[in-house]
Amino acid sequence: MGLLEQHQAERRGRILAAARRLIAAHGYDGLTMRELARESRVSVPTLYNLFGGKRALLLGELEETFAAVATAVEQARGTSFVERALAACDAGNRDLLAVPRYTRELVHLFLVSEETRPLRRATADRYIAMMMSILAEGQAAGDVAAWVDPAVLARRMFAHYEHTMIQWAQEELDAEGFQAATRFGMCVMLRAVARGGAARELERCLPVVQAELRPGTAARRRSRARKGG
Repeated sequence: MGLLEQHQAERRGRILAAARRLIAAHGYDGLTMRELARESRVSVPTLYNLFGGKRALLLGELEETFAAVATAVEQARGTSFVERALAACDAGNRDLLAVPRYTRELVHLFLVSEETRPLRRATADRYIAMMMSILAEGQAAGDVAAWVDPAVLARRMFAHYEHTMIQWAQEELDAEGFQAATRFGMCVMLRAVARGGAARELERCLPVVQAELRPGTAARRRSRARKGG
């Protein structure tokens, strides 16, 4: 990466970080490009040159999240298809939970705004394609049943993740519960199609994650937090 590209990447990162803070504080509708430029220490023309507008800011944020997930999956290459699938899930969770007020606002925006519908659909398609690839590799290795259609399963896995994300955004799940619920749903669906060592790996994982979802677990976590551990 050349010096110019490094400067652009640094400014893009600074702008996105400022956008997260401002959207968390004022909501997407309350975000102005002038205030964002001031908060991120760039000029308004620079802001438009790098992103082009508010909608493009959301696309930039989604690109960063997808890049983090793709990196996590690549780093898990050489491990089982189960570990790669869970690496994708965990990386997405980390990004969502890093700035929760901002992410909740973003989830609500995607649900109610017609303007963001194409972004939501494009994002879903990319994640589904990534999971399809992981499942297909598992199938080629004999770890996934031959009858499985990776496209169908990947789409249902993403639908589960999206539903759980909405529950978290509506504060029906706390952070730990959200992470456990996404992992549990993914592991249950994978266990139905896994074979051999992959099936045994999932059977070891499932009871641990399930324990985090039993009634009263979130209340006990809150009680421990109030008591300082």
